[in-house]
Amino acid sequence: MNKHSIQPREAVRALRGFTPDLSDRTIPELRQLLGREDVIKLSFNESPYGPSPQVITALGEAAAQAHLYHDPEGKELRVALAQHFGVTSDGIFLANGADEIITLVAQAFLSPGDEVIVADPTFGQYAFAARLMGAQPVVVPVRLDLTTDLDAMAGAITASTKVIVLCNPNNPTGLVFGGNELESFLKKVPDQVLVLLDEAYAEYVDSSDFKSGIDLLDKYPNIIAVRTFSKIYGLAGLRLGYGITRPQVAELIDRVRSPFNVNALAQAAALAALADTSYCVRIAALNGTERRRLTAHLSALGYKVYPAQTNFIFADIGKDSDALCQALANEGIIIRSGSNWSMPTFVRITLGNSLQNDKLIAALQKYHK
Repeated sequence: MNKHSIQPREAVRALRGFTPDLSDRTIPELRQLLGREDVIKLSFNESPYGPSPQVITALGEAAAQAHLYHDPEGKELRVALAQHFGVTSDGIFLANGADEIITLVAQAFLSPGDEVIVADPTFGQYAFAARLMGAQPVVVPVRLDLTTDLDAMAGAITASTKVIVLCNPNNPTGLVFGGNELESFLKKVPDQVLVLLDEAYAEYVDSSDFKSGIDLLDKYPNIIAVRTFSKIYGLAGLRLGYGITRPQVAELIDRVRSPFNVNALAQAAALAALADTSYCVRIAALNGTERRRLTAHLSALGYKVYPAQTNFIFADIGKDSDALCQALANEGIIIRSGSNWSMPTFVRITLGNSLQNDKLIAALQKYHK
């Protein structure tokens, strides 16, 4: 057979493969590419503090059982999550990171011709998952202040709308919308339209206006709230996300979810992380301190820093940011250029620990001399 005769689905033909840039590389790769050992990666929104010590212990114990298959339904973790949030475990499903949740929702509910409403800018996986299933992303620009325009998103609903995706706090802006605004929006959404609320950064939020979709499930059964262990819990490398929704919706998603999709080590780590509530509180406090400190320093340099509620900040430096990103890379510090979101004067910077942020601030001051 001629290798060129093998053809993908039409939707796959239109997709582009992932092409990593410098900010997507691992730390070992960066050390080799930059020719230096001291590399600080502030482009992936990873936790600089690592997981709880209790997680390290749990991983060691679970590793001894790695030769055995685990519970394909993740019942123990789902029960623990249900108790943590005050919901029922049959409305919770597990996934190989929040990315897989987005894909699972697309596989379960989207058909060619369906529409998925997304903000711009936001996390690119939403539009990708829609296109993967032959559905059409409907892009709604954020407001001039970069807040999510929920009124415009409600106005974009048509008879073809199947899913609306809201990222709160939004990535890459770091901004949140409040509970009253969210409820006002949800009242305008038809019952048959799913609202996927990506709350990957919710544990970092200290705004009193924030309201989780988890707390609104009783009133709005079309919500799927997405959470992850990748961020504040420091388990990005283990890939574990979870969705919280009505049991009827979770059962439909389970029909397309592969058994054993979340590995045994990830589940053991998540159980330990969830139990160590004091560690999570401490990391949130450290993050808040560093967020305020870095915001002040960047503002002093003349950057317009947006009021993030996440473990990263988004700032307009007033000129093309690629030169700054390259200058920092020469110092062994990797941040992300806004050109990824067609916002070339912006940068997104993950918050490091205090020492890492000291080095970043020094490098920025050196660049602006």
